[in-house]
This record gives sequence, structure tokens and C-alpha cells, in this order.
Amino acid sequence: MESVGTQRSQRRVQAGFALGYVAAALPLIGLISLLLRRQLDPHLENYRLHFILFGLVGTVALILGYAAGESATRRGDARVLLLSLAFMATGGFMGLHAIGTPGVLFVADHSGFKVAIPVGLLVSAVFAGASAFVDVRPEFAPFVMRHRSLLRTGVLVSMAVWFAWTVADLPPLGGQNSEAARGSLLAILAIVGTVVYAVSAARYWLIFRGRPTLLPLAVIACFVLLSEALVGVALTGERKWHASWWEWHGLILAGYLTIGFAAYREWRDERFRKLYLPSTRERQGEVSVLFSDLVGFTSFSESRTSAEVAGVLNTYWGFAAPLITRRYGGEVEKFIGDGVVALFNRRGDQPDHAARAAGSALALQRRIADLVEEHPDWPRARVGVNSGEAVVREIGGAGHVAYPMLGDMINTGSRLEQLAPVGGVLIGAETYERLPDDAVVERKSELRVKGRDEAVDAYVLLSCPSCER
Repeated sequence: MESVGTQRSQRRVQAGFALGYVAAALPLIGLISLLLRRQLDPHLENYRLHFILFGLVGTVALILGYAAGESATRRGDARVLLLSLAFMATGGFMGLHAIGTPGVLFVADHSGFKVAIPVGLLVSAVFAGASAFVDVRPEFAPFVMRHRSLLRTGVLVSMAVWFAWTVADLPPLGGQNSEAARGSLLAILAIVGTVVYAVSAARYWLIFRGRPTLLPLAVIACFVLLSEALVGVALTGERKWHASWWEWHGLILAGYLTIGFAAYREWRDERFRKLYLPSTRERQGEVSVLFSDLVGFTSFSESRTSAEVAGVLNTYWGFAAPLITRRYGGEVEKFIGDGVVALFNRRGDQPDHAARAAGSALALQRRIADLVEEHPDWPRARVGVNSGEAVVREIGGAGHVAYPMLGDMINTGSRLEQLAPVGGVLIGAETYERLPDDAVVERKSELRVKGRDEAVDAYVLLSCPSCER
């Protein structure tokens, strides 16, 4: 029975692939038929429809790009980040193309707006190709994540510059009949972009052929449709407002609707998880971990209502979370009752992670001390910080996925917090070795840590001016 079920599943997959091949080939066949029989290529000029339709498509692509970018940043995945930039580039330049529709926002027909979509597709193809080959060199993915803000800013700036250059009618975008508006330039852009998209689609197929789920297949289909759209750009040239011209616009629409549908079908909190790099699902690296716990909170809670206890915790962690994340660039892993766990350098882009963790620990204790002065009966805190090698590994599935950091140094950090003085910060030896020279500590030798046979060296961190930002 199992072999019969497997064969049926394989036949369904093969049938799906066959339908996909046919669906990908039909638009190109339709385009060729229109070109071969010009009488089947009628003139369909509708400015309002053009403005609304491609303005909406550009917006959808931008939203997809933003959502994918947020997912990539949260998990530190370079492949999804590069895809998000590809979506943003296509969406942004398509929006410029829609804005430049004659008779809507602009009276004149600017050549820069006319070729905005092919230009956007070419920029998008660069990021699409990079996403397809980001796993070839191990150092490339961390490089991309370290420069993610610069890359995103670069895409947005390129759109703004193109808009300003087009409106100013500067060469080579000056006038309706400028070089930028001619079919020769469109053909060059189209040929380069088509090749890149085709190679990217082939590479994605090689990566995901062992687990052909919906989202990777949607990305492949989108790349194929975009490459076909660029073939349409090259073949139709300046046949503006004809059916063949509308068709390659429609292929772009189909590509991003495919991606949008596939992403919508995924679990909402991890929509792009099936595209993650293997190094995102499991990787090893140096991190620093911060554990903080309120001392005597159980007895403090006994004489108060649940609402009062919740209000106190919200006050503590309401300032702790932004202090750790925004001021020092850490990530709050979780709240555990009256405790908090935070990580630094999860994505491998914080070489000063130990100083960040130490600085946030000192700032956290200082802020809690100020709070206790206002409320003398409220508990104080202990903080432990440790640094070293750890492994992040994906666990769970659709419904709940977590990426916890695992390793002995994490457990040791928790034990250091339990041994820390009330109102103080206790750091491990590995953390101390990574701190700037102006760190002032008090050594605690041969501490016995629960769960370890050997004693550990630790330090009470008194101050570190260079760590505090």
C-alpha cells in the first residue's frame, strides 16, 4: 500500500510539473502568435486602466518585498533578503512606470517612465541571481546581512534618482525619442535580464528539486514569467498599447500574484521559511547571552493581586526590551516569568557582541536601581552574561517554529546569573577576555556551577565606559 501511495504522489508531482511547463510556455506562444500575425495584435489604449493596474501591481510587489525583508532580518537569512530586494526593485520601478502614464499625473510622455519596468526588472534580476547563488560562498551571506540597510537604501535611492532624472529630462532620458526610449536599448536590457532570470530559475530548481514545495516552485515560476516578460520587451520593441505590449505587462502581474498566493498559503509567522538557507536553519557561531532575573519576586507576588504583579513586570520589561534591542542591538529571546533572556550576534554581524551584552547589563541594572529608588518595596535584579560558541537550530513546524541558541555556554550563562550579586552583573571569563581595556571587574575564582564538574572563573563587572553607548 505504501508503494502505491508513493507512486500516486510521484505522479501528482509529475503532473504538476507538466502543467507548470505548459503554463509557462503558453504566454510566450501567445506572444509569438501575435507578432507573426499583426492583425491579431490590436491597439488597446487605456490610460486609466494602465495607471490603476500597474500601480496596484507595483504596490503588491513592494509589500511582498517588505514582508520578505522583515522575515529575512528577523531570521538573518540572506537568500530571502536578496529576494525581498528583487521584489522591491520590480515594484518600485513598476510604480514609476504607472506614475508616468500620460494624461494622469504627467501631461508629457517621459522616456524614463516608458522604460522604467525593463530597468526595474534588470535591477531585480541582479538580486534574483544573487539570491540563487548566495550559498556558493559561505562568507557571502554574512556580508549581505551586515550590509542589509545599505542595500535596501540603495534600491530606494535608485528609484528616487531615476524619477528625478526622468522628470528633469536629462540625457540619456531627455525627450520622448531619446536613446532610452528606443527599441535597441530595450532589447539590450531584455536580453541581459532574460539570461539572468533563466539561470536563477534553473539554480532554484537544482536547490529545491529534492523538496518541491509550493513557495520555492512559485519563485521559479515567477522567474520564468519575468524572463518571458523581458522576451516580450525585446520582441515588441516600441509597439506600445498593442496586445503584445499588454501581454508582457500581464506576465509580470502573473509572476507576483503567484508569489503572493504561495506566501499567503504559508504559515503567517514564517511565510518564507521554506526558502531559508541551510545556514539559517542550523548554524554555529560566537554569541553572547544575557540572563536577568528579579530577586525574591515569588514572595513579592504573594501579597499582591495578579493585576498588580503583571503591572510590575510590564514596568520592568517595558524598558528592558527597547534598551537591549534598540540601544545595544541585542535580541530578546524570551521572557520567562520574572526573567529575560537576550542574545547578541545571533546573525553573525556583531563582532563586539560581548561589549554590547556587558553594556546592556550595566545599563539595565542602573535603570532598575533608579526604579527601586522610586518603589523601595520592588525587587532588584541579578544579571549574568556569558560568551562563546553556540548553535542555533530550527525546531518545530507550521504552527510554531523556534530558533533557539543551544550550547554549554548558554547553560553556563544561566548559572552565572544565579550566582550574581543582587543588583550586580556577573560575567564569564570568555566575556571578560573580549571586553575593552577600560572594563573594571572583581574576580571570582573557582565558582561552583550547578551541572558542571569543573569550577569556573567569573568576574563581577563594575564598570565599562567603552561598553555603554
